[in-house]
Amino acid sequence: MGHKKAQKKNVSLAYPQFTDAELDQLFENILLDDEPYLEAACPDGDRPALKEGDSEECYRLCWQLLERGVEIPDFRRLVMRILKRGGTDDAEERLAFKYARARFKHIRFACANMDDRHRYPWSVNLVTSLMGHMQDAFKNRQKGKTAFWGALLWAALMPPFYNIVRWQLADFKPASVQSLLDYFSEQNRKIKIALGEHKVTGHKFHNIRKIISRRISFNDTLRVIHPAQWNNQMSFYLATINGLMGDMHDDLVEKQIKGEQDYNKFAFPLPESILSRLNTLLKLGETGF
Repeated sequence: MGHKKAQKKNVSLAYPQFTDAELDQLFENILLDDEPYLEAACPDGDRPALKEGDSEECYRLCWQLLERGVEIPDFRRLVMRILKRGGTDDAEERLAFKYARARFKHIRFACANMDDRHRYPWSVNLVTSLMGHMQDAFKNRQKGKTAFWGALLWAALMPPFYNIVRWQLADFKPASVQSLLDYFSEQNRKIKIALGEHKVTGHKFHNIRKIISRRISFNDTLRVIHPAQWNNQMSFYLATINGLMGDMHDDLVEKQIKGEQDYNKFAFPLPESILSRLNTLLKLGETGF
């Protein structure tokens, strides 16, 4: 990639503070990012130009969403309650866990999108992955796995390890506009290669969806910083792709569990509802998104 590497600079993440309304808007966007809007069209014309400083401002918003939205000691106590019981049927506990995980997933995506290194910090990725394993376990009423993953997550949320998470999140190197565009272009190239094979396995399908999830995460953040109809329409369009792929992925996982289909080996063509939207997105990407 031809962009210059970002120079290390002191980036204030706690200030300036975003308003509660801005944080609430971002979280509302996140909760809707896999809801299909089948009538949503890909936006026409040029997207609003990205600006130098957008990556820093967007990352600060994501950081504050986590920092001001999740009290780690309280969340650690929630994890302990659930793991001791081997699960939970309490709607409030499930929702609190879901909302905390959503904030962690969003900051993990922000690291990949907005940091010049475009990668998940290992400690952030570990904590977020442990949350996913534990949530899957208690949703499927697997007491042993709930206790196992919960114990690991509880330990990762203790100060010795969580201090590493905080440090890695603070070690932010903002991406330039060119770095952002190069990253999106590279991600588009990966989708294009996968689609060029005409059939995909469950694993490759999931990799495509992860790219879409990261893209909508970026767009959902950007449209709080820079409200624009183009950005709103793009989020609806990406949410539709994300939602359709999410439903299909659930079916793939269920078939794997039942032994009906090998997730990693069985290849299948993408349904037209997903394929056509991905191709439209790639065509738009030729102009720089």
